[in-house]
Amino acid sequence: MLKYKTTKEPEITLKAISLKDQLNNGKHACGEYFTKGKMIYWPLKAHADIIKVNRRLLHFFHQQKQAISVDINSFLKLLDTKDALACLNGFLSADICFNHPYTLKTKKPTRIEHNFIVDADKYASALKVAEVLNEAEIFATELMAMPSNYLDADRFEQILLNKFKTLKGKVNINVLHKADLQNKKMGLILAVGQASNKANEPRIITAEYHSAHTKAKKLALIGKGIMFDTGGLNLKPGDHMKEMHMDMSGAAITFATIYALAKLEIPANVVGVGAIASNDIGNDAFRVNDVITSYSGKTVEILNTDAEGRLILADAITFAHQDLKADTIMTIATLTGAIDVALGNVYSGIWMSNNAQRSWISNAAQAAGEPIWQMPFHFEYLWNIEKTPIADIKNIGNRSAGSCTAAEFLKYFAPNANFIHADIASTNVFKDHPRAVLLRTMYFLAKDFK
Repeated sequence: MLKYKTTKEPEITLKAISLKDQLNNGKHACGEYFTKGKMIYWPLKAHADIIKVNRRLLHFFHQQKQAISVDINSFLKLLDTKDALACLNGFLSADICFNHPYTLKTKKPTRIEHNFIVDADKYASALKVAEVLNEAEIFATELMAMPSNYLDADRFEQILLNKFKTLKGKVNINVLHKADLQNKKMGLILAVGQASNKANEPRIITAEYHSAHTKAKKLALIGKGIMFDTGGLNLKPGDHMKEMHMDMSGAAITFATIYALAKLEIPANVVGVGAIASNDIGNDAFRVNDVITSYSGKTVEILNTDAEGRLILADAITFAHQDLKADTIMTIATLTGAIDVALGNVYSGIWMSNNAQRSWISNAAQAAGEPIWQMPFHFEYLWNIEKTPIADIKNIGNRSAGSCTAAEFLKYFAPNANFIHADIASTNVFKDHPRAVLLRTMYFLAKDFK
C-alpha cells in the first residue's frame, strides 16, 4: 500500500523546485537533481514532460541505498494537473521496481521503505487509482520474478483463480486445457507446448470483465505466456536463457490489468487472454520445416522454433476474434530481440492497424506516464514471411526488421479486427528488475475504449 507521511521521517528529503528557484540559480537543467545539506533538489520546468520525469525517477530510485522522504506534493505543484496520476504512478512504479523484491533467500533482505508525502485529501481520486494500480503491478512483477520451477502453467492458473476470487464474481475465468485446444484444432499453441510436461501443458486462460455499465464494444488484451523459453530445438545460447522465466510477462501484465479494472469497477467490456505454454525440448518437440495448421485454418511453416511467441499468440488472436467476438485486439509480448536493437530499453514498440487509434493510444500512454513509440506495419514486411511454397506463411523472415516482421505475422491472423501489438521484450526489465510495463497504459486504454 502507498505509505503517507510517517511519524519518523528519514533524514534526507527529495523535493522538486522550479528551474528559476534561487536555490538552483540556473546551474542545473531540468531533472539534474543536486544535494544541499539534507535536501535533494530536483529542478523542474513548468509543464515538464511527465514521461521523461518518470523515466528519470527509475534511475534515481535505482541509486538510492537508504530510505528518503519524497515530497511528491512539490512535484505535483509544478506539473500539469492532468498529470497528477501519471506522476504518482511514476513514483510508485519506480519504488516497486527496486523495493518489492520477490526472493527465496532464507534470510530476507531488508526493504528500503521510502516515506512518500502526499496531500491525501487534495489528490484523493488519483491516489485511489494509483494504489490499485500499485497492487496490480506488485502482483504482476512477483509472477514475473518467480523461477520456472516455482511457477509452472498449473500453478499460474491456480494463482489467477485465487486472485480473482477476491473480486467476488466480477470477473469470469475460463480455461481451455490441452484437450479443449485439441478439440478446437489450435495447432500452433499445441505444437509449441507438445514437448512440455503435464504441469506445463498448453492452455488458454481468459478473464472476462463486464462492469455494471457494460460498453457495447469488446476489447481483448492478449498476453504471451511462455512459462519458460528454451528456444526449442533452435536452442538459445546460455546468456540469452537467463531471463526466459519472464517470457510470460505479457500474460502476467494482462491479467493484472484486468484485476485493476475490476477492482476499480471501471465501466468496460474487456477480456484478458493468456496464451500459456512452455517451449521445451525433447523427443516430441516441434521441428524446423514442420508445417502446422493454425486455429484459423492457415498453415505455417516453422523455420525457427525460437520464434514461438508469435505462434501461440496467433491462435489466441483467432480465438479472441472468432469465439470471444472482440472488436479490437491488443497483444502484449516479450516477442523479439530485434525491438531492443530498434528502441533500446526506453520505449516499448507499438503497432496499430488503424491510424485512427493513434490518439487513443498516445493519450493512454501519456496518462500512464509510460514511453511508447509507434512502429510501422508495411506490406513488404509481410512479403518476408509469405514466400514459402509449402505453407501459407512462415514463422520468421530474414534478420531485417525482425520486430516489424513479427508484428506483421500477428496481424495476418487478425485480418478483420482493429489490431494493436506491443513488443516489451526490452522494457519488461530495468537493471535486472522485472517491471509490469504498459500495465497502466492498458488500464487507460480499456477505461477509454469506445
